[in-house]
Amino acid sequence: MVEVLLAGGSGLIGEALGKALAEAGYTVGVLTRQRKSFPFAETFVWDGLHPPRIDTQKLIAVVQLSGAGIAERRWTEAYKRTLWESRVESTRGLTAWMRTYAPAARLISASAIGYYGASLSQERLTEESPPGQDFLAGLAQAWEKAAQESPKPPVIFRIGVVLSPAGGAWPKLRQAFRFGIGTYSAPGLQGFSWVHIADVVEAFLWAIRHPEKSGVYNLTASEPVSAKAFAQAVAQALHYPILLPIPESLLHLLFGEIATTLTRGAYVVPHRLLAEGFAFRYPTLSAALADLLRAAK
Repeated sequence: MVEVLLAGGSGLIGEALGKALAEAGYTVGVLTRQRKSFPFAETFVWDGLHPPRIDTQKLIAVVQLSGAGIAERRWTEAYKRTLWESRVESTRGLTAWMRTYAPAARLISASAIGYYGASLSQERLTEESPPGQDFLAGLAQAWEKAAQESPKPPVIFRIGVVLSPAGGAWPKLRQAFRFGIGTYSAPGLQGFSWVHIADVVEAFLWAIRHPEKSGVYNLTASEPVSAKAFAQAVAQALHYPILLPIPESLLHLLFGEIATTLTRGAYVVPHRLLAEGFAFRYPTLSAALADLLRAAK
């Protein structure tokens, strides 16, 4: 019988977390829209809204990681609806299912630091900081509101840019250095709040192991940097030079509204996690980059 059910278990975080849960001795189930087998879990096909009948006698946690990729394509009105439905509506479907079939289980849901909005401010943001006003901020707020409908108070992780050798943002960030030189998005002072995939996985495990935890946690490393500083750190690690930044006008021409995620940002810190004793394996950018580059060799 399933003890932990993952929605979005085929994604970057989901696969890493599913393997870690299985290694820790949990019986794992994965909700997926495609018929796909996982060596670490039992698979349950769903439509993204209504989970199928599952034996929930031993279910202790439902982990919500569903969501179409934010940076996968231009933000047309149609794709914005996809982003919304894959996060907000799927979470509503999960919480409604939990209230009926798994009221004793806890929801541990992903959210995003987009909650705070994107700007050029260098203010350090904690869980108490106010929400932003842009599209991603509205999406995160609705996502979290849907999670709050779970039968027990949920844990919600506002996740930063996840750095993983297996995919996600890191390979795309490395592309700026593929010709032996590097660059970054103008103006360069925008905040870049990152977190290593190992710490993301460990944070979700920590939440599952501590049933008394609830509320919102920023899941970012304690060392947010500027976009320019991040590029400089990568360049130094690779021994590459840095060029001038890519102009904002060019980024908006190439990518449209989504360019805002490149030219604006936020400096987010994990105040609650640190206060409650969570220990990051990669708290510094230098340590994280060393691991990522070592994995690439």
